[in-house]
Amino acid sequence: MSKRDKKDKELGELLKQGAYDAEPNQWFTHRVLHKLPVKKNNSALHAAWFFYIAAALICLGCWVWLLFFNDTSVITVRHIIYFAATGMTTLILLFSSLVALFRNE
Repeated sequence: MSKRDKKDKELGELLKQGAYDAEPNQWFTHRVLHKLPVKKNNSALHAAWFFYIAAALICLGCWVWLLFFNDTSVITVRHIIYFAATGMTTLILLFSSLVALFRNE
C-alpha cells in the first residue's frame, strides 16, 4: 500500500519536469566538503558515559550492600562514614552526569 496519494504523485511529476539539470562539476563535492563544519570526536563522550554507568552500578551495589547486607541493629561510626561517603558519591555522580547530559557543546 503506497503512502503517496494522487496529488503527491502529480506534485512529484511537476517538480521533476521543472527541475534544473545541473551539469557535472568535478569540483562541486570538494568545495562543498570544505565548507562543512568539522565533525566532532565523540569518543571521549562515549567513554565518559561508560564510566558514568559503571560508577552508577557500583553506587547501586554499595547501597544494596549497606541497606540489606549490613547489620543495622547497632549503628557505629563506621556505618555513618559508609552512609555519608556513599551518599556524597551518589550525589556527585548524579550531578556530574546531569551536567554532562545538558551541557550545550
